[in-house]
Amino acid sequence: MKRALALLLVSGTAYAGGTVRPNGISARGVSLGGAWVAWADDATAIYFNPAALDAMEPQVMLGAEFVLGPRKYTPVAADGTRGEPQTTTIASPVPTLGVVGRFSYNDQPSRFTLGLGVWNTFGGRVSYPKTGMPALDATQDLCIEINGAAALHISDRFAIGGAVRLGLGFFHVESTMNPFDADLSSSGVGVAMTWGALIRPTDRLRVGLNWRSPMRVTTTGRGTVTTSTGTDRPEIRHDQNWPQMVQLGLAYNATERLRIATQVDWAQWSQIDTIEVLFPDGTLPNQIYPEYWEDNWTVRLGGEYAFSRKLQLRAGTYYDTPAVPDRTLERQYSDSQKVGVSLGGSLHAGGWRFDIASDAIIPRLRTVENNADDVMGVGALVNKAPGDYIGSLITFELAATRQF
Repeated sequence: MKRALALLLVSGTAYAGGTVRPNGISARGVSLGGAWVAWADDATAIYFNPAALDAMEPQVMLGAEFVLGPRKYTPVAADGTRGEPQTTTIASPVPTLGVVGRFSYNDQPSRFTLGLGVWNTFGGRVSYPKTGMPALDATQDLCIEINGAAALHISDRFAIGGAVRLGLGFFHVESTMNPFDADLSSSGVGVAMTWGALIRPTDRLRVGLNWRSPMRVTTTGRGTVTTSTGTDRPEIRHDQNWPQMVQLGLAYNATERLRIATQVDWAQWSQIDTIEVLFPDGTLPNQIYPEYWEDNWTVRLGGEYAFSRKLQLRAGTYYDTPAVPDRTLERQYSDSQKVGVSLGGSLHAGGWRFDIASDAIIPRLRTVENNADDVMGVGALVNKAPGDYIGSLITFELAATRQF
């Protein structure tokens, strides 16, 4: 009984490996297909490339992102029979806040530019309608980051920057008769860092490089487990392991009105080899659940055309590879090869800049075969949740920025 419950908790962990928003946080960056590390010119540079703070004016930014993610999973039996489709739609508002400032000394501008930002970088919450049947009803694994950054002006052609990232992690799972009713939560804090560089070899060309270290958040908490003999409140511990990432981008002013950007990202999701849920009070045995995730790559391209100083329009596209292999894919973190498109623009009025953007992943079917017979039931090789997976992710971004 206890072992089955522990497996329930582990399999319900809604990591974002490969399913993290491949394009988010900045309305301006989203509209360029995420090709933002060399071009970042709003407060989200604190996260995407802190060195880029050197090339912008002091400012305050208030933003909001709304994420809409319809999903459908259709299970398939060993004989090829497909069951009833299971559908859900993720709907979540995501706020963003950033401040950039530069101090002066003896009427001379400082070589340092400072920034502070708050945003949701990884994970989210997925829930399916309760049917009264055994199921994981809701899972959550997310991280909200508070980032403090500084950029150092080396020369007019070169700047470096770094940031300290404080991650607030939240974990939650709800289940019905799987095999029992459970409602467990935990939270914790982790620390990571970011280093970036911005090179401007010519007045028209910018090269951006950014590295984010892994973020490990140890969460602790407890919840309720209801069985036929009563209700228990076990303690739990769960480590969130968010990946290190490297980004390299180019931005080029082709004309006075046209700018283009391209970027390549790498994320080390392969560090998620296992997912662990520990029970320090000994009420349940500790569980280690194999995942075998893989590193993923993203290629991005975007451009902006300025109709005037007050109005600019942008568009972009990207391709994002999957991180979750067939054998550990589940409906909680549906993953696939992703192609996305984005549009957006900026309007300047009354000393403010208003940025708007929308991004959508083109739905793509991914089929995971029921291979139990082919591998003769060897547990490590059996695909965990065979079936058809299809979904999209649509985001809407709005930000208001005031420069000083």
